[in-house]
Amino acid sequence: VTTTVSGDRASRDVGNTTKAIEMRMIMLLLGVALLACVTGCGQEDVARVRAGDATSVDEAVAESAFDTEIVLCRRVGSKTGKRIAVGDDFTERPEKKNRYIHGFVDFAHAPVGVHQVHLVWIKPGGKELFRKFAEVRVTPAPDGYVTEIAWLKAEDLHYRKVEDPVTGKTADFTLHTKLNVAPAKERIAGEYALRVYWNRELLVEKTFLFHILDD
Repeated sequence: VTTTVSGDRASRDVGNTTKAIEMRMIMLLLGVALLACVTGCGQEDVARVRAGDATSVDEAVAESAFDTEIVLCRRVGSKTGKRIAVGDDFTERPEKKNRYIHGFVDFAHAPVGVHQVHLVWIKPGGKELFRKFAEVRVTPAPDGYVTEIAWLKAEDLHYRKVEDPVTGKTADFTLHTKLNVAPAKERIAGEYALRVYWNRELLVEKTFLFHILDD
């Protein structure tokens, strides 16, 4: 009798262990599937924005789809923040007010999560001039979304410049960068570009021409 009872207990123990292993395997597979879905959805968003494609979704979905636009201008209104002299063809000017080319990157319907965004200025020939790096955190809120933006520096791990949170019914926000093109900088004439990387993937790019005073 004693031998039989011990055998039954051993069988139950083996059965419980097997069930536990099976449950862990199921949870692991679900986790992998969820991660693949999140990653895949993010990559699809990036690919769609890069292609400027809204034809693959219906109108209602297109209106709420993640989108990005770069706007370049020469000046910004000091009181209104209005973008002045918007375009993609600029000329070197000696006036202090014209020493920059401003780049505004407007994001619409950003996905929930923590994202890395790089704004990269490219000079003629394709080499990088410099970049700005931000961490963007989008979280749901009772009335919409809250977007928190923190500017970071790769060379200074302690640097963190936080902007005021952006709240709204949709996760829309703008990042700003500027390129100094004053004569003292001796920029060469040619085709420049501003590139936007979203989680280390090229999201969107805008090229522009720059002419020097001797042109």
